[in-house]
Amino acid sequence: LARFYALLRHIGLVGMGNAAPVSDEGAPEFFDLPCDNEKVWAGVMNLSKEPRMSTFPELQQRMAVYIDGDLHLSGLKAANSDLQRTGEFDFFGKVLPFIVRRAQQLPALRGLLLGGKLPLLRQNQRKSLTIPRELGVSLLANMLLLTVPPVLHGSLNSVSFAELLRDTSPQEVAKLEMFLHFFARLSEETAMLPGSIRIYRIVGVALQEQEWCQSQQPLLPMEVASKMVGFEENPELAHADFANMFIGGGVLSGGCVQEEIRFAICPELMLSMLVCPCMMEGEAIQICGAEQFSAYEGYARSLTYGGDHMDSSARGPDGDVLSEVLAMDALDLRSGDDSLFGQLSSPNMIRELNKALAAFTPMDEESLRTHAVVATGNWGCGAFGGCVPLKAVLQWASASQCGRKLKYFPFDSNIGPELFALTQQAVSRGATVGQLVSSLCELRGDAEPTEKRASQCGEGAVVAGRPPPLDIRHPKLHSEQLLARVRSMLEVVYFQNFVSRQELSVELM
Repeated sequence: LARFYALLRHIGLVGMGNAAPVSDEGAPEFFDLPCDNEKVWAGVMNLSKEPRMSTFPELQQRMAVYIDGDLHLSGLKAANSDLQRTGEFDFFGKVLPFIVRRAQQLPALRGLLLGGKLPLLRQNQRKSLTIPRELGVSLLANMLLLTVPPVLHGSLNSVSFAELLRDTSPQEVAKLEMFLHFFARLSEETAMLPGSIRIYRIVGVALQEQEWCQSQQPLLPMEVASKMVGFEENPELAHADFANMFIGGGVLSGGCVQEEIRFAICPELMLSMLVCPCMMEGEAIQICGAEQFSAYEGYARSLTYGGDHMDSSARGPDGDVLSEVLAMDALDLRSGDDSLFGQLSSPNMIRELNKALAAFTPMDEESLRTHAVVATGNWGCGAFGGCVPLKAVLQWASASQCGRKLKYFPFDSNIGPELFALTQQAVSRGATVGQLVSSLCELRGDAEPTEKRASQCGEGAVVAGRPPPLDIRHPKLHSEQLLARVRSMLEVVYFQNFVSRQELSVELM
């Protein structure tokens, strides 16, 4: 079942962005812990019995006792071979015994949860869950050993490592190496792992279009990073996760882009996959306290394990890693209208504004204090077909609305200089979120009469004191054209307000 489900996800039939979110109606209130399954737990306890396992056939034979269906460890063999070549790595002598030992601690550690149960963070409910990191390691060890239910409900992502243990594709082996390194690193630690992983489901912050257009929140300054620089260069910032609606995406089943890489280098993020049904409209998931253990090189099919990474994130008084990952799923436009006109339509634009607002909204005052700036970039602009400058501007509006600044990482896009010029000018003029969103709505309104205006007034003519109309139906619109137009429109608004203030001043004299 797990392999079939993962295959459907991999080929795009389940859990892709252009699919409708799956309701969690009928899902259980709690995740089934493997230690409550007598057959599975007997098999888990058998993993540590003498004689100690020293070959993959022996491991496969013992795991087969509690696994229904075929089990293949070709990917695990490949990862083990690569790690042995790159450094001291003793899978059967040290790492596997550690994984088994931590998995077997689950009955004792479950007492750290209220009532000893792992609750789901249900859709349409603003709730949070705290998982002590020691318990988190035990849960992750059980996931790797395939003891947890692979698919608890259709609204949840698959948490089965079966595909990853089988797949010998270089990029999949690279992710598995990162997970194995996580356990290898922890096996060297003598003290308990301090701190907790906190998972938040953010709902109830969505605004209507009129509320966006009337917002008086000031647009906040934005810093723009150099090209080809990743978020990891700034661990002190909150980091946007360009997520699948099923949190974690294809980290265990064929995905190797932004979200999947982040979950591989920070394995504790995968705890959210156990308890978070897929995100509905206007919802986001925030994960605090996950540590980065691995470095990486490349992207997608060129992904490789880059060795050990020492996370420089600050620590809280109780040992919490002061990291924040903000998961938000973008519109998938591959089977729809990916023109700028389509993306500016009211349902699409307001959907993205509200999705980013949920992701960027601080869960409390402490969060805003420690992570006042969010690192983000070209959200939903790869395979999903999003317009880079539009998504940048929408994220800027959403972050400003909830009082957070952005640091934008354009990566391979050339919008950096123009985006910075736009934000700098707008902030200096005191522009508001409402004025920015209203300008975008005006662009949408200009689309339909564009050809008519051009024929009546001449190409590029100024109509009613406004900048020349922009043909936003064109799917290949250059980034600089949109940003320049928004900048021009905000400037017009500024001068109109300036003139109004001057006229009022004269009247009062």
